[in-house]
Amino acid sequence: DCFKDDQWDTALLGDLLNLTPHLQSLGLGWNNLGHNVMKALCAASSSLSNLQELDLSFCFKDDQWDTALLGDLLNLTPHLQTLRLRQNNLGHNVMKALCAASSSLSNLQYLVLRD
Repeated sequence: DCFKDDQWDTALLGDLLNLTPHLQSLGLGWNNLGHNVMKALCAASSSLSNLQELDLSFCFKDDQWDTALLGDLLNLTPHLQTLRLRQNNLGHNVMKALCAASSSLSNLQYLVLRD
């Protein structure tokens, strides 16, 4: 519960991610991420290339998902083994984005979608 509402400094998040090029696990659960944070994650693509675990649980209220950015993010994480999206309002478009990124998710072993 680090950031509620939209208090993220996306420039600092990008700087932090760029300082960790070998990052293997990123847990952003229980934060209200929104569009700008997803854009910052995609912009830090070189830092996410080794990511094996991504937790976005409890991050999106209502229907705030930007499915294009989710698809981009998943395409930037070719080594992802665990993806947690539980307790989010996923909906049809998010499921379509997951399916569209399926070629990038070839190493995925655990996908957690439950409520």
